[in-house]
Amino acid sequence: MTTTTARTLWRWTTPLDLAIASGIGVWAILEALLVPSAAPLRQLAFGLAISAPLVVRRRFPVAVMLTFAAALIAHAAVAGADATFNPFPSLLVATFTVAERIRPLWLAALLGLVPIATMLTAHLLGYFGSPGIENAGVVFLVFFVAGTWAAGRVVRARSLSLQRVAAGADVQATEAAASERRRIARELHDIVAHSLSIVTLQAAAAEQFLDRDPARARTHLELTRNTAQSALDEMRHLLEVLRESDASYAPQPGLSALPALIADTEAAGHRCELEIDSTNVSDGCALAAYRIVQEALTNVRKHAPGADVRVAVHQGDGALTVQVDNGPATGTPPSIEGGGFGVPGMTERARVYGGTLAAGPTPTGWSVHASLPTAVSR
Repeated sequence: MTTTTARTLWRWTTPLDLAIASGIGVWAILEALLVPSAAPLRQLAFGLAISAPLVVRRRFPVAVMLTFAAALIAHAAVAGADATFNPFPSLLVATFTVAERIRPLWLAALLGLVPIATMLTAHLLGYFGSPGIENAGVVFLVFFVAGTWAAGRVVRARSLSLQRVAAGADVQATEAAASERRRIARELHDIVAHSLSIVTLQAAAAEQFLDRDPARARTHLELTRNTAQSALDEMRHLLEVLRESDASYAPQPGLSALPALIADTEAAGHRCELEIDSTNVSDGCALAAYRIVQEALTNVRKHAPGADVRVAVHQGDGALTVQVDNGPATGTPPSIEGGGFGVPGMTERARVYGGTLAAGPTPTGWSVHASLPTAVSR
């Protein structure tokens, strides 16, 4: 077996399928070796034919079922009463597989009749001893095959339901991330517009002093250059061109507004601690940090009422780190409606600015950690 063939086969199977096929195959080998028979090699070949295809049962459910049916009828016609290996377990596994993997109900039901017809045909050929068919045996056969087929359809319906739920959650998370991107773009647009307003004022001042006070004009021109460069750097983070009516030419909140967020959270019944040791970051980075802390504190108030909160914002090693930790709730969380997409929104905000965000439970509560690059500064 070549490496490519082995890789292809591995993609078509699972450890469970390998275990099932191996178990039935070992059983067939033991029966062929230990049970007296006129043709043990033929019994061994049949046992392998009725077990080995189970390795790829999920990939080729119809082919596996038909292979089993053909192998059983052919073996019954040749071996007759000399047969030793009972293929019923393999047929039940194949029945479950076609019920679970085949989408059209009519086709799955038709394939579910194959093992019944195959077993009855083999019995008429004398495979299981006397060729006569007893009513009790037929009832027993139909009961187990029908039950196995029904179990396969239930598993399929459950799997499809979970897939639909997961797909719906993915769509909602994508919509939440897109909404957050639009909000971020509007805010960055505001920052750039504010910077360009400053550039205009500084350029006008430099023009006034250009002839009568060149030194002062140069000061204004230097401020103009610095502000324009910062605005250009922020412009790199815009995701889309927005309509003029969406712009609001006012600076957005930054790190200096964090104490107000803390005060609001304390007013809601939380003991809060705030640490900030950063002053030289761009407006966009400061805005991203503010929004992450804002959303994290909102989630604390929603899901952990009365919990102690610690907010730490530190600058170093080319990044601004934002850490929001809360302890266990001391009150009853209110009834919250909605999908709960605060974490995707915070993650998207950090990603747009080139950073990363991790959020999850801790032994004592919940933690949000964001890292935002600070290469852009003014």
